[in-house]
Amino acid sequence: MSFHDILYGVEDGVALIRFNRPDQLNAARMETHAELIRALDMADADDAVRAVVVTGEGRAFCAGTDLASGGFDLPEGGDPATGEGVPPDVGGVTVLRLYDMRKPVIGAMNGAAVGFGLTFTLGMDIRIVAEDAKLAFPFTRRGICAESCCSWFLPRIVGLEQAMEWMLSGRTFLGKEAAAKGLALQALPAADVLPRAMDLAREIAAQTSAPSVAVTRALLLRGLGAAHPAEAHAYESRAISACLAGPDAAEGVAAFKARRAPAFTGRVAETDYMQDWEAKT
Repeated sequence: MSFHDILYGVEDGVALIRFNRPDQLNAARMETHAELIRALDMADADDAVRAVVVTGEGRAFCAGTDLASGGFDLPEGGDPATGEGVPPDVGGVTVLRLYDMRKPVIGAMNGAAVGFGLTFTLGMDIRIVAEDAKLAFPFTRRGICAESCCSWFLPRIVGLEQAMEWMLSGRTFLGKEAAAKGLALQALPAADVLPRAMDLAREIAAQTSAPSVAVTRALLLRGLGAAHPAEAHAYESRAISACLAGPDAAEGVAAFKARRAPAFTGRVAETDYMQDWEAKT
């Protein structure tokens, strides 16, 4: 499948997605969103892919929405007061696709990440950032507001007060601050960001069970909205039962006893049972 705004490739069990508009600092237009969703669909459906890394070509990760290509223009119509007929925020559609992934997604933020370029990463599972990268949620300085589901993700990642300070001020901050405040796992020199993200992705691909990773990721995300730990207990009890019925649990124990690397054969398709849990719980 051909892409124009991104690059896509698979190696060592890792799908690497690169923003590929370096002359525009990888700013995202409508075509970019469509291609990102197609690439995520491909990675999720491919059993050869165990983890996904997203990075940017050139010196930026993603400079946000491409204002030159239409920017904040949306189809006319709809009633914001009632929500009827209001067009969906395109960034939110893309981030929700990230949320529904069955493979872990790691952001290798090699440079500037602003607006959508930063909110997009909130739907990822792990973020590695260049220590001198310029980051911002600039929406209040552009006359708009939180988008791409960041009002849900950001307070859960860094806490409400820090989310408020960054979002309300719209100020620019550096990658080293993002790591210090918990927005990123690590802040590294820019040249080390992608290699670190790829090493982590390859470790997941080589050492873990695909169904176990998919289920664990889903359990952690569901737990964010649980009102009581008993909800987590109920989900985990069902997940453990399902895992024990699959081939990888027995293989994991056998490999441990034999002091060898496990040869897992489970597929993420085996975790489709989780899709019905919300309605039945």
